Amino acid sequence: MLAGKEKSEKTPLKGSETASGKAPSAPKQVQKEKPVAEDIRGIVRIAGKDVKGNVPMRKALYHVKGVGKRYADVCATIAASKLNIEENIPVGKLSDAQLDEIESILSNPLNNGLPVYMLNKRHEFTTGKNVHLISNDLDYSVKQDIDREMKTRTWRGISHMYRKKVRGQRTRTSGRSGGSVGVVKKKLAPGSAPAKKEEAKK
Repeated sequence: MLAGKEKSEKTPLKGSETASGKAPSAPKQVQKEKPVAEDIRGIVRIAGKDVKGNVPMRKALYHVKGVGKRYADVCATIAASKLNIEENIPVGKLSDAQLDEIESILSNPLNNGLPVYMLNKRHEFTTGKNVHLISNDLDYSVKQDIDREMKTRTWRGISHMYRKKVRGQRTRTSGRSGGSVGVVKKKLAPGSAPAKKEEAKK
């Protein structure tokens, strides 16, 4: 009998259950943060825009206002050949002199071999020159154009004055501001109706 009890005590538990009856929980995997290289700066400022240092140069130029994808790709290629660097180098590895050179390429594309049709401000109103505006210069130029349209009272200028759409869209249903106004009926006072009837009889 004793031998039988010893055997029953030594029998292993079914499956992976513990003495408490619950399966042991797997250890939680902790996600380790990727180490940042010491020679890469955390934040880099390009043409007035803060960009993370681990972003490739080609994609970092997308963040600048006035720089589209195609324009950024061409400028990145020119900067890479001019500075002898890779096009996808992290911007945190670039020096201040290299960043200044990239900004000059963005601001003066004609001096660096870009065609005229890629500029966003051809035949500028006051000077007649072909320029490419970015960041705050672009905002100021757009504001000046709108103010000039409003002063000359062109169709677009009048639409801007009344906060309407200026590109030919329909405005019967969309683009309306303010809440809906329903029909309000005036309530007549109870003593006023008989007085009108008496005047009609006279």
